[in-house]
Amino acid sequence: MVLLLQTFFDTGFSLASTLTPSLTTNPPFAVINQKLEVAALKNGIPSVILKAIAFEESSWRQFDDQGNPILAGGPDHPAIGIMQICCYSDTDQATITKLKTDIDFNIQAGVNDLNQKWQTTPAIGDNDRNKLENWYFALWAYNNWDGSNNPNQIQIILPVIPPIIHTTAPTNTAPASTTAVQAPATTSSTQEDSSVCAAPSAYQDRILALISNPPTCLSQFIQPINVSKIPQSTLPQTGTPSMLSLWQTPSPFHLGDLVTPTALVRIAGTDCIDTAIQQAAVGWPQGASTVVLARSDDYPDALAGVPLAAQLNAPILITPPNGLDSRVQSALKILSPAKIYLLGGTGALSTKVSSDLDAIGFASANQIRLGGSDRYATAAIVAQNMIGGLQSPSVAIATGENFPDALSIASIAGQLKMPVLLTEKSQIPQETINALQAMKPSQVYLIGGEGVISSSVAQEVTSALNQPGCSVIRLSGASRYNTMAAVGNAFDSDIQSVCFATGEDFPNALTGAALASHLNETLILLPSTSLDDYPDLKELITRHLAQSVIQPYLFGSVKAIAPSMEDELNSILTH
Repeated sequence: MVLLLQTFFDTGFSLASTLTPSLTTNPPFAVINQKLEVAALKNGIPSVILKAIAFEESSWRQFDDQGNPILAGGPDHPAIGIMQICCYSDTDQATITKLKTDIDFNIQAGVNDLNQKWQTTPAIGDNDRNKLENWYFALWAYNNWDGSNNPNQIQIILPVIPPIIHTTAPTNTAPASTTAVQAPATTSSTQEDSSVCAAPSAYQDRILALISNPPTCLSQFIQPINVSKIPQSTLPQTGTPSMLSLWQTPSPFHLGDLVTPTALVRIAGTDCIDTAIQQAAVGWPQGASTVVLARSDDYPDALAGVPLAAQLNAPILITPPNGLDSRVQSALKILSPAKIYLLGGTGALSTKVSSDLDAIGFASANQIRLGGSDRYATAAIVAQNMIGGLQSPSVAIATGENFPDALSIASIAGQLKMPVLLTEKSQIPQETINALQAMKPSQVYLIGGEGVISSSVAQEVTSALNQPGCSVIRLSGASRYNTMAAVGNAFDSDIQSVCFATGEDFPNALTGAALASHLNETLILLPSTSLDDYPDLKELITRHLAQSVIQPYLFGSVKAIAPSMEDELNSILTH
């Protein structure tokens, strides 16, 4: 029997332990690989560099076997988590807690630190970030920018290790890594070092050795590449290399997987159900441990689902309410999730959907239904369980009477783990009030103008929370696309890259927002007319397309996003 939550706030019952993955369990390597790859590419770092650092630091672990955060270096100021972060203030307990419990936050902290080292260490060659050899000094500094990582200064006699068997990678043009690349077999293209070599001691040399000879557990995620090192003879005998010296890129050099997008890529199926399946295939090529399921023909019960999907690292698939679409059945068999979350009661996704899931191997124990008495109760249940019954620093509230405003914040809310609640125009539902009071946010964002969320609702929010320091911030514009621009500008610093769906219909934007959150992109809603009609939106898009380091996507067919709009966006991208 599928679990139906209808009286969550009345009973105080919580499914936090069921809905939220354990904070003390390491994700599978395939998931960690994808997290590292996405974080690296969106921040202009060849993914193989970040993957190797993470493995050297923690063997791709955030937690130990007892579920405790990986800590090293002493009790007073330990290095924390998968990236072994030590750049934090001892008085900043909120950051320390996130570094310990949130693997995505920890990875991003490592990315930020590495990029800071790139900026403050000597430039190598033309400073091309896609040349792996140019990262030698930044790698050095990630550990310690001092003589302890100077190969000339290291005096320790190292043990001898056997010869290394490795593959000679093509130079100059070959990408360093792609998603789930299988390690090449040892054939005539491989070579063996005839000399006996000592295990590298300098941190940066250990990273490069790991890239050239990844352990078996990483063989499907790192393609072996013999990255050329800065000649040891050119390095100073002690201390660190000079910022004033000219450091040439060692030859042969090898290119990573950074790309400068020259055109948008359209992800589209024959209809919205098929488009959602195609999106899942792009974002979760190795399968997904969780899938969120929503109805394809109406939006209310699904509007709060994107942050939940982001929390669970799950794609959103859609199906008609009266039964599971056969294509979705096939997709679920490929994705092979352990759990499926159904958004809405049996009026949204009927008992036939549940029985169809059971028939293809997803028994009732693998199904969790989140459904309230109406859209407002469902959103409240999803939001409260998304954060595990804890407080949330920020909450977004959008109208439940239409979809664009909720979907304009959806991908950003997903990235920030920010719940989305729904309201009526002139009165806030009691379920929403109950959820707000349980989460005690310090910031509440009202998405949309007074035409969709009245000033009286804003006053009700303030009154319901009744706590000092809580701010209610309205993000709105004269149209749904001006509201989209206002949301984008408010969270500008959180936008790393952008992707697009029509703002005229909900399915592609709903499922696309889940993929966008997964890729750390921000979904932008597009009008059916020219962007010239919405200057603020065009300016937002232009600014962020110019900064794209990962592929921007269009979600939906030419019926959803016309070729003229695609041409307009590609023109912005290439200029």
